[in-house]
Amino acid sequence: MSNSQKPIAPVKPVGMEVIFFYPCPHCGRKVPLIGAVRPSIERCDACEKLFPIVPVDSRTLQYLKISLADGGAAIDPDFM
Repeated sequence: MSNSQKPIAPVKPVGMEVIFFYPCPHCGRKVPLIGAVRPSIERCDACEKLFPIVPVDSRTLQYLKISLADGGAAIDPDFM
């Protein structure tokens, strides 16, 4: 195998999601959920018990995504 291959250039983000942590009412573990915008019943990944969650505001998530250019504006300018 040849070592003459070009190095791969770093890639920039092309999208983003916001993760919210919901405390499990049974065991207390902070359960990560990606932008839950509808009321739902979730399962704790530690104790596996179900619990209802309060949804987040979809307009706030949209604002964050627009403000950060869907992740592009969050890159470290010193790195690029």
